[in-house]
Amino acid sequence: MVVYRLKDAEALGGAAAEVSGLFGFGFGKEGIPVEFLRRAGGVKIDYRNGTLTVEASGRVQFLYALKLFADEYGGTGDFSCEQNANFDELTYMCDCSRNAVPKKETLKKLIRHLAVMGYQTLGLYMEDTFVVKNQPYVGYLRTPYTREDIREIDEYCRLFGMELVPYIQTLAHFNTLVRDYALAHLFDFNDILMVGEESTYAFIEDLISTCADYFTTKKIHIGMDEAYMIGRGKYMDKHGARGRFDVMTEHLARVTEICKKYGFEKPMMWSDMFFSLSMAAQYGNEIPPEINGKMPKNVELVYWDYCSTDRNHYSEMMKKHRVFENRIGFATGAWKWLGYTPDNRYGFASCGESARACIENGIREYIVTGWGDNGAESSLFSVLPTMLYCARFNYGAFGLDDAFRKSFGSLAGMKFEDFMTIDLCNRVTRHEDVEEKTSSNKYLLFNDVLLGTLDTMATDDLGDILRECADRIGAAKRRSGQWKYVFETQYRLGRVLEIKSTIGIKLRNAYQKGDRKELAAQYLRLKMLPARIESFYRSLRAQWDAENRPNGFDVQDIRIGALKQRVAVAIKKVGDYLEGRTESVPELGEKLLCFMGHGEEFEKDFDQCEWRWRRMTSVNVNE
Repeated sequence: MVVYRLKDAEALGGAAAEVSGLFGFGFGKEGIPVEFLRRAGGVKIDYRNGTLTVEASGRVQFLYALKLFADEYGGTGDFSCEQNANFDELTYMCDCSRNAVPKKETLKKLIRHLAVMGYQTLGLYMEDTFVVKNQPYVGYLRTPYTREDIREIDEYCRLFGMELVPYIQTLAHFNTLVRDYALAHLFDFNDILMVGEESTYAFIEDLISTCADYFTTKKIHIGMDEAYMIGRGKYMDKHGARGRFDVMTEHLARVTEICKKYGFEKPMMWSDMFFSLSMAAQYGNEIPPEINGKMPKNVELVYWDYCSTDRNHYSEMMKKHRVFENRIGFATGAWKWLGYTPDNRYGFASCGESARACIENGIREYIVTGWGDNGAESSLFSVLPTMLYCARFNYGAFGLDDAFRKSFGSLAGMKFEDFMTIDLCNRVTRHEDVEEKTSSNKYLLFNDVLLGTLDTMATDDLGDILRECADRIGAAKRRSGQWKYVFETQYRLGRVLEIKSTIGIKLRNAYQKGDRKELAAQYLRLKMLPARIESFYRSLRAQWDAENRPNGFDVQDIRIGALKQRVAVAIKKVGDYLEGRTESVPELGEKLLCFMGHGEEFEKDFDQCEWRWRRMTSVNVNE
């Protein structure tokens, strides 16, 4: 560990004590003397005659430079390094609205890691997980953040020179509020607000004014994404059919005025609505320059795109955004929304190409999103490799080279290769094709043993692959240090999947062939599942309790409880058949059809990202 002696302790303030000894460097009276100088853009490190001079723009950059020196200095001689910044702002956005509401201690731990990586901003994505004045149903039973919570996290960010920014919604994605009768009048279609109504803007003003009270920043992200049916429900009944671009821009104008009223002069929003086919069709699928005049110029349009490894794809979309004169930002994705297991491997490929496109197209704000769709089952820290990989783009480093591995080792406290086993329950082949991004960790877990709708996706060797994956995770777990609770969850999941992934197929094949000996052998394997599922559940519960507030885990209780019950039913039915108590297992006698829609020809889709629990569990009514 490199020890530093600060000549100007105020340059780092209290941040020094918060990170000392955690990331390969610390502070003491006998360390290397460090002098800090201010400069705009990038960092410069110069070590001569036993003194280290760091030039950077603020505390985050100072900390980044200290970690960089600790990682790369060989221990002898002089050292010099200069890195220019590709982005004006580097942000990590944490999803706090998909059941997992991180504890304050968890967010503080995240902030420490982000700071030494060089992130200047932390965004908190909160649909209805903060207490909002005049709105008792917002945050109801979801353990929301209070004013005191946000103020404490905000203060902790400022300790590092970071900015805490609210990411909220002002148009759609209010699906958890739709169920509340008290708020039903606010909605047009599904989870989309009824625009044009004063009650809607009173609701939005409550959201925005609360953010102004809780946060010290003057930045806000107002969402407005994926509302593709805007104006097509009650709004159409009242106003008739109108062009969605017109409806959208009128609503945006009202929301930006509310933002301005509370000091948010330059709000950000997702840009997808203006480029979706349903919107652009109003203009022949191309947005003409003349409509630029309808857009509020103070709004930053954030182009989000997580699903391509083609730099030209990103670049072409960035060029299309230039029809607007607004500031343009970009948001990539750290792939942690596919269930219990992340996909850092795909994240490297997609994030790397998008960042290169940003640099080539002059996009100066880069946002890394950590979504948690459909349950937020993955650990918040499961995508640390992607976080670091994206942070290094700011200074032109794109490779998974020795420098990256060393930096990751000091960041995480374990080897990069060991940490990357965290992805393995999302591996359904032995190929190394990065395009094989899958949610196999989740759909193989919840695919019903008897119904087997997703059995058509599995290959004969899948159980062997997942057994090997579980063995590798188990080996890494022994060296995982502070992350042992995360790797324990993945290991236990792998042990479930090595049986669960193919048990339905093997039972069905044996049953339909009339091979009672094979059916009995598979029945014994089936009976191993309940204990393994229980071990996985307990480790998942421990992971959740370590990172998140309690509410939200009830969904896991429901889902895994249903899984246990369905496995118990399968054991009973197969056992009764083998013991002669029943004459058949009707479910196993049914012929399966391809999940991908190809009838009796089964497509083995190795790029399948089905993440919706309801769809993967049953074909029956489950609403």
